Amino acid sequence: MEALGINAGNLLVNIVCFGIAWLIIARLIVNPIRKMIDNRKAVIDQGLEDAKVAADTRENALNEAETILSDAKAKSAQILKEAADQAAQLKQDYQTSVDEKVNEELRNTKDYLAKERELMLNNLRSQIIDLSISGAKKIIGEDLQLDQEKQRRLLSDFFTGIKDGTITSVDQLPDNLAAIEVTTAIPLLRDEKVLTDAQLIGKLQAGGRIDYQVDPKILGGMIIHSGDYLIDASVLGKAQDLKAALHK
Repeated sequence: MEALGINAGNLLVNIVCFGIAWLIIARLIVNPIRKMIDNRKAVIDQGLEDAKVAADTRENALNEAETILSDAKAKSAQILKEAADQAAQLKQDYQTSVDEKVNEELRNTKDYLAKERELMLNNLRSQIIDLSISGAKKIIGEDLQLDQEKQRRLLSDFFTGIKDGTITSVDQLPDNLAAIEVTTAIPLLRDEKVLTDAQLIGKLQAGGRIDYQVDPKILGGMIIHSGDYLIDASVLGKAQDLKAALHK
């Protein structure tokens, strides 16, 4: 060592001093700087983590807001659709109610007019028979030999199609009919309807009905109609059959 010009004692002292100096530097300078760097790194890492959390939170918030907005739009569309459907249903119900009311009023009016027409014809029944008797007398130029009551009965049979308490060709109708419509030139009296019901009731199914109509255009006699079945014993029908036979 001395040959190299190095003093071993001085070297040792220098090494010891350098070691002490390094320890002092490490404790007083390096360690605080390192700690400061670690703390700064921790702060930066925390900041980055907080920024990531904030970014994730923001993204979640945006997604949630978009979901809420989408749900709100869907609910709004559903509410509007339900409102439109309810409005349409209310309109339909109102129109149906109005139509039903109008139809009911029309039915009531028709029923009223039909009853008034039947009542008027019923009131004119005796006058029709009297006029027919007078017309017949004028046509033959002499008084009929029959008494007045018999004359009226014969003309009543002529107009109603009921002769000697019997209606025409009932046996031509099948059984088990749902409804039967009876048309006469003048309204039937109560006892005439009872008589007609008694002869037709056996052709009806359970719960079937008999409806009566008045049509002066048939002139006299009776028309019995049910579905595809028709018995035309009216004066008009007979006149048309006669006309058709004459033209053959």
